[in-house]
Amino acid sequence: MTGTGRLSPDERLLPSGDEAGTAPSERQFRPDVEGLRAVAVLLVVLYHASLPGLSGGFVGVDVFFVISGYVITGVLLRAQDSKGVVTIVGFYCRRIRRILPAATLVLIATTASAYLVLGVVYGDRTATDARWSAVFLANFHFASVGTDYFTSLQAPSPLQNFWSLAVEEQFYLVYPTAFFVLASIRTRVTLATRLAIALGAGIVVSFLLSVHQTATNPTVAYFSPFTRAWELALGALVAVGARWLLRIPRQLGPPLSWLGISGIVLSAFVFTRSTPYPGVAVAVPVVASALVIAAGVVAPARGAETLLGLPPLQWLGRISYSLYLWHWPILVIAAYAAGKPMLTFSQSLWWLVVAAAASVMTFFVLEQPVRHSRVLHSRRGVTILIGLGLVASTLVVASIEFVTHSGSGSVPSHPMAGPSVARLVAEAPGIQTLPPDLAPSLEQAPHDWGGPPGACWAALQISLPPCQFGDPNGTRTMVLLGDSHAGMWFDVINLIATTAHWKLVWVGQANCPAALLPVQNSPGIGIPGGRFTQCDQFHRFAIDRINQLRPDLIVVSQAIHADLRGKLYTPTEWGMGFVALIHELRVPSNRIVLLGEVPALPAGPACLSHHQTDVQRCSHVPRAYIVSYNDSEKAASASVGGHYLDVSAWFCSRTCTAVIGSYEVYMDVSHVTRTYSMFLASQLAASLRPWLRV
Repeated sequence: MTGTGRLSPDERLLPSGDEAGTAPSERQFRPDVEGLRAVAVLLVVLYHASLPGLSGGFVGVDVFFVISGYVITGVLLRAQDSKGVVTIVGFYCRRIRRILPAATLVLIATTASAYLVLGVVYGDRTATDARWSAVFLANFHFASVGTDYFTSLQAPSPLQNFWSLAVEEQFYLVYPTAFFVLASIRTRVTLATRLAIALGAGIVVSFLLSVHQTATNPTVAYFSPFTRAWELALGALVAVGARWLLRIPRQLGPPLSWLGISGIVLSAFVFTRSTPYPGVAVAVPVVASALVIAAGVVAPARGAETLLGLPPLQWLGRISYSLYLWHWPILVIAAYAAGKPMLTFSQSLWWLVVAAAASVMTFFVLEQPVRHSRVLHSRRGVTILIGLGLVASTLVVASIEFVTHSGSGSVPSHPMAGPSVARLVAEAPGIQTLPPDLAPSLEQAPHDWGGPPGACWAALQISLPPCQFGDPNGTRTMVLLGDSHAGMWFDVINLIATTAHWKLVWVGQANCPAALLPVQNSPGIGIPGGRFTQCDQFHRFAIDRINQLRPDLIVVSQAIHADLRGKLYTPTEWGMGFVALIHELRVPSNRIVLLGEVPALPAGPACLSHHQTDVQRCSHVPRAYIVSYNDSEKAASASVGGHYLDVSAWFCSRTCTAVIGSYEVYMDVSHVTRTYSMFLASQLAASLRPWLRV
């Protein structure tokens, strides 16, 4: 301390030249906090590497949040004590030096690797994720992806770990400004008291929001900065209260720190993917992390610092940021290239060595030189850093934009008349090389969705607007009913209805089959494995809507769903669910047509990007269980006087192929591209003609 009671500039820096991330009343360097970083990254990395028993290693992210809140507040408090004012520009320059170099490198390297190793389809997805990550909005992007029916079924993004970095940066966007405002207020109340009150209020509000939103929309709750803010704020509160913590009896420090470590480890081995999270459960690792840090203020001797201060953990804590960034994209890309959703622990170990090597090189070659550059610490360096920040973000976005759009074309529109479907399907097994005029292109196929407009398509709506299409002046009405497998036929059936001068009404919801059977929650909705109650409510709404309309024709299509135990309904049960629906409808059963299930493509459309000169590697023989379900639906329809339309011949001859003619058939493993469905328009219209003539 200087004679004025304020910190000297030297007291704000560690011997390494890094800023001390502790409160002015504490030690400049906290080995236990550095070691806690190591624990956090170990939990996350080993969890992602599928270490047996570590079912809740994701809590390591929450440990990071608490540490970040504590360290940043310590930096701000020391800046305030040394200068009497918080330099906001200086704060953000430090963040740029700390965060941007490694993040930019990983974004560019991961996107390039996705294109080179996994092909254009997966590369395009990664490029989109990188754009959001480059501007620190990855959490909002992945929340949207997680609640979208189609994208939530795809493989995880190799950049999904950037969501937590985005949460931190969003917190840093708001918190220093609030700190500055509170510090500038002239009052007799101390800054620590003002901060403690503000942080306490924020903690309560954010935690309650976390509990509420986890119960109603867990995907959004998981990624939201509003539900996670209290975790960073609790760490900040520990830093603010350091002087008060010093008054606690020293003998309480060691047991509290070991209690905190125990809470972190316990949650990592007890929590699972099915634990409602963050919700109430997140309080265990968050409070435990705060206990470890707070106890280290009180009495570090004989506490958890004896473990956390060990050299291996200190070293790992230093490179934890780079390791966190590198390990996930390396593991995900390796698993996807091997054709697996996830590597085993033994397989992951080799890739973790690669990640560790990349992390060490990034730390010493990029992170440290940038953080300690004399030029970047000068006044002129402020301008340079701001410019570098803008250039780096622009470079990521622009380079990815160039790669994404190079060579992409437009999806052509296909009329109802065209080549014989039967002829093209029969010839499809002979296709070995991707047609040069493939439609949609590999890049566009995952987005080639022919479903109803947004207001009529949602996973949580239990009612819909009128959703009337077709010919508005038509005197007859057709209803399209079902889930996403009805939705994928929407554009083509709308074309058929318009051409036949019929009105078309859409009645459907994602992940909710027309069959009156209970199903599990959609991805990102409610408790995983719980009953999808919105589907039950939608069933009642759909029946009431249809009975009010008394349509002249109902076209039904639906995917095969699992029961509440997570097992597929048996063919008999599935057929009974459809019969139960027919009995609820006040429409003549001979006016109900059930479109059969579309054969799935197990390898997915991304397979084509790997085998552009060996297309048949992506084909498959129709699965026997699909045939049994089709037979069950056909029998159920016949038993109540309805009609069944088997569509398998439009996709399969002796095998089911990913390319038919010049068309890419699938947008994912089970949904047809809009382009191919429109090609089938004449075939589908001819099949529905007996009912359209009435």
